[in-house]
Amino acid sequence: MTRFFFYGTLCDPDILRMVLGYAPQPDQLVPASLAGYRRKVARGQSYPVLQPAAGGLVEGLLFQAAGPADARRLDHYEGGEYLSLTLPVRPRNSPNPLLARVYLPRPGRLPAGSGDWQLETWQSQHKAAYIKRFMQ
Repeated sequence: MTRFFFYGTLCDPDILRMVLGYAPQPDQLVPASLAGYRRKVARGQSYPVLQPAAGGLVEGLLFQAAGPADARRLDHYEGGEYLSLTLPVRPRNSPNPLLARVYLPRPGRLPAGSGDWQLETWQSQHKAAYIKRFMQ
């Protein structure tokens, strides 16, 4: 099955459940990191994008899809602003990286802003409005 690396809004359990249509089992989600990138706020948005950065490290979650429907739902959620690349992601407490799909901003479509993106800040300041827009 396909693996995905989540680094933004999909790290929030409520958002992930809404996107997938079910709450993932604990063994489907593992803390992990992606080297060579920084997580920035997308310019004019509340959600993040990844930006290449030598020496950078982004913490997130490695997700094991339950089936093809998960991939379709995730692709739909990320939309046309993102493309997915298969990159090496290192699960926490593992010496070996695993390949996972990572959603990166399409060149020229979703530029990074100047600030770093933090899940806790997004949850406290933007999550409620984001869910309201999502439900519409």
